Formats: sequence, structure tokens, C-alpha cells
Amino acid sequence: MSLSISSVPLLVGLAIALLWKYVKNTGSQYRDLALPPGPKRLPLIGNVLDVPTEQHWKTYAEWTQKYGDVIYLQVFGQSIIVLNSVKAVVELFEKRSVNNSDRPHSEMVALMGFDWAMGSLRYGQWWRRHRRAFHQYFNQNEVPAYEPRLHDAARRLLRRLLREPEDFLFHIRYVFGAIFLSVVYGIEAAEGEDEHIATAERALHGVEEAFNPGSFWVDFLPFLKYVPAWMPGAVFQKKAAEWRVDCVAMKRKPWQNVVKDGEYAPVAAKLAERLSHLEGEEYAQEEEVAQNVAGIAYGAGADTSVSTLQCFFQAMILFPKVQKLAQEELARVVGPLRLPQFSDRESLPYIRAICKECLRWQPVVPLGLAHQSITDDKYRGYFIPGSTILIQNTWGILHNPEEYPEPDEFRPERFLKDGKWNPDVMDPGVIAFGAGRRICPGRYLSELTLFITIACVLHTFDITPALDLQGKPIIREIKMTSGVVSHPEPFECNVKPRSSLAESLILE
Repeated sequence: MSLSISSVPLLVGLAIALLWKYVKNTGSQYRDLALPPGPKRLPLIGNVLDVPTEQHWKTYAEWTQKYGDVIYLQVFGQSIIVLNSVKAVVELFEKRSVNNSDRPHSEMVALMGFDWAMGSLRYGQWWRRHRRAFHQYFNQNEVPAYEPRLHDAARRLLRRLLREPEDFLFHIRYVFGAIFLSVVYGIEAAEGEDEHIATAERALHGVEEAFNPGSFWVDFLPFLKYVPAWMPGAVFQKKAAEWRVDCVAMKRKPWQNVVKDGEYAPVAAKLAERLSHLEGEEYAQEEEVAQNVAGIAYGAGADTSVSTLQCFFQAMILFPKVQKLAQEELARVVGPLRLPQFSDRESLPYIRAICKECLRWQPVVPLGLAHQSITDDKYRGYFIPGSTILIQNTWGILHNPEEYPEPDEFRPERFLKDGKWNPDVMDPGVIAFGAGRRICPGRYLSELTLFITIACVLHTFDITPALDLQGKPIIREIKMTSGVVSHPEPFECNVKPRSSLAESLILE
């Protein structure tokens, strides 16, 4: 954690917080029930020393062997439960969604000005207004309207990879930022560095750190938000102030520059059109909803897609057989004279399986976005206090060897049987996008984007390991960052056009 201040006010605040929790729980009808199993708690601080500092999801998955699939932690009096199975997630997030669809309030997220994001809104009417507006433009029936823009963006990535293949990581970030900037606001990203994309990247870097469980004491001891930035140890205040500039700009700047008079009507323009007949406070509230929805569709959509596609590139290096089989399927179905289209999707089961395996192998949000219970409850005979933070260990569930044998292997064929989709294998999208009422509403657009980009890249390029000075392949195991959105650490690879004919397809 990032704060170190005088122990006296810290202990006083902690004592008050624990006393409040104790008084609250003693009146519960479930107070005689045991809490779920978990690591032994220390007085006052609870499991602070047990919470891992990086790649939490792997530690929580290992704990399953000792404590089971429902694990209890307590940090400064805050109850936390980690769910390591589909059964527990379905029961608590879907069947009991009325009680478990809230979000924990993060003081750090509020300080940095990102509490407007739909994913962090508390469960209630204000969140429902955002959800309805988002769903209207990103539901399963609406997203096919964006296919031409997604295909153009995929071609744009191909051209950049052809021109500067060594900068493939930058090109992925740029093009996905450009895709969502175009779909949401109708803004064409500037070549090279784009101001909107750069602002969103800086903002989301801060968000990833702030959302990381246990990063800042202020989330467990809210009174610390009143500590001035000049006090020793109050680094979190300085960080929050810096990140706030970009978090606010990420939604306001592109909204002010939305393109309303082109052939294509972007999402933000449609949202703005809904407000045209309103006035006064009603207009102000609906405009805020519209800005928030557009901002999170743009920022979060780009960030998560970037991570998934970067992991895809690394998988192609580590598992070359997958690339070969995919290219053979593309050759049979698409042929050498054109690029893949969305109309090919049903005829490309192996490409679709690669997309699913990308979601499973390195899930972009490995611990999901935490839920919070509203009232006291019991589950499997255990007491779940109200206001408990509920964490879905997405990575652990998608690496369960009983469901997915050899889970660390990138094996798209696990989803296929006789060349067709195998219904007996769980679709990783069931877990990768969250569950219950807080499931990611942008999942349909995300899967379309992933499909067309992967299909076009594999049809035109070979992705192989980079070579060292002796000409030997550089093979590195994938290593992921530990933020709420997990990215692969930078790596090298060779990206070369498969043939002169493939090169001509890219340049058409």
C-alpha cells in the first residue's frame, strides 16, 4: 500500500471502523453462522499481510486447494469473499443479483474523478439509466451496424504492421483507440500520436492502479481522504490530482468534438440527439449520462481489446501450430484474393475458437470488477455480511484443469468437436465478461472486433519469434501486469507478410 503516516490517527480510525462493523454484524439474523474459510486473521489488520502484491488471481486459485472455492478475507474490518468457481458465481451474481449487484465505493476512484464510469457506479436508478442508454447502442442486434468501421480499422492495422512491423505493440494500442474513437464519436484519429488516444491511455493507466485491490489505504480507511497532499506519505493525493485531469478530459474532450454531420452517425451523436427536446435540470442530467456512456464505451472498450490482441500475438509466437492451422482454414474458406469478411464468420470455426481461447488463456480483467453485497445473507451455511466485497476470480475459473485440461496451453481446438463448436465445453465468455446484472454490456462489440482483427492479421502475416544476435529465436514466457486490466509486459516478435499477394491485399 502507498501510505505511511503517523500511527495514532491511523489506529483511531481503524478502531472506529472495526467498532462500526462489530455493532452492525451483532444485530444480524445470521450472526451465529461461521464465516467462510480463509487465511487466519490478525487483530486489527486482519489479512492485510496475506493479500498478494501482484497477480492476486494466481494466489487465490492456489488457495482453493486449502480453503475451497469460496474464500473469506478481512482487511481493516472490510469483509472480502473470493469466488473461485462458476457455481458460486452463478449462485451469488445471477440467482441473487438483487443483493449482490452493488459496487464497493472507492475513495481513490472518486478522488481521481473516475466515479462517473458505469462500471464503478453504485447499484440503483442512476446506474440503470446508464445501463439502458449503453445497451440501446451496443446490444447484440445493434453492433452489426459497426462492422464496416471495424473492418476498415483492421485494414488500417495491417497497413501499419506492413510499414513498421517492429512497432506492433504501439500499432495495436493506436488502432484500437482509433476504432472506438470512430465508432463512438465519429472522430478520425490523427496519424502518429493522437491527443484523444493519448489522454485515454494516461487516464486508464491511473485507473488500473487505483482499481487494483489493496493499492491504497484510503479505500479501507476513508477518513484519509482529508489528509492534505503536502503531508508526508500522502502520495495518493498527488497521484489522484494528476490522474483527475485526464480522467475528466477522457470523456469531455471527444464529446465536445463529436462529428454530427457525416454520413456515419456515431454513438455520441445519437445520444446527443436524444437530449435535443429537454431543458434545464432534466437536460443537464441526461447529458451527463450520455457523456458518461460514451466515455466508458470509448475508453474501456479500447483498453480491454488492446490487452486481448497483444496476448494473441504472444500466443502465436509460443504456439506456432495454432497459427498454421488457422491459416489453412483461412486459405480454404477465404482464398488468396480477398481479406476475411464478417460474412465468413460461421465458416471459420477455428478462428472463432482462437478468439474464445484468447478470452480464456489470459483474461483481460482477471479478477473481474468487484461486486458488493447489500444486506446480510447466508450461502452454504456460511454468513456473508452486508457490504462484503465479492470478487470473481475469472483467471482461476478459466484455468480450472477439470473444465479446461492443460489450462496454460493455448489450445483453440478444446472448443471444437469434429470441426464444429463443442457445446459440452463452457464458453469462456460466460465468465470473461463478468456475470449477473453487471455483466459487460460491450461484450458483443468486443467479440466482433476481436474476430475480424485476428482473421485479417492471420490471413496476411506470419508472426514468429524475434531473433537474437546469433540468429536464434527469442522465446519468453508470457508475463502479465497486475492491474485491474492486465496487459502482457512488452515483448518482441517478427511480423512479416505471408506473400507478395498478401501484401497487395493489404495495400488495396
